[in-house]
Amino acid sequence: MKGTYVERPKLPRSDEPKKKKKEKRMIPTNAVNAAGIPHSALAEQPPNNILFLTNLPPETTAPMVQVLFTQFSGFKEARLVPGRHDIAFVEFETEYQAGMAKDSLQGFKISPTNSIKITYAKK
Repeated sequence: MKGTYVERPKLPRSDEPKKKKKEKRMIPTNAVNAAGIPHSALAEQPPNNILFLTNLPPETTAPMVQVLFTQFSGFKEARLVPGRHDIAFVEFETEYQAGMAKDSLQGFKISPTNSIKITYAKK
């Protein structure tokens, strides 16, 4: 159809920079920063030599928790909270040793229905 051409406005090209979104850099959870603290430790609570365990099954005992954590160097003690079967504290000599244990046992299935959730205890 001759003579029916109507010019349309140009659309922005896909290779032109639009508003840049801040990209999150993925860091492996087992990576260690310059200070020697595992990167996953930097995500929530500040590093601490005491770990806070949650989502423990009702039949959990202090010796059960100790068996899990004695395999890591620097382990001092494991304490269950009286009256609460689902939480415990595990103490290490240094923050770095606690971070290594946290990274290794995060999500460990202590029973078929319970996976341990580990964070640093609040200072």
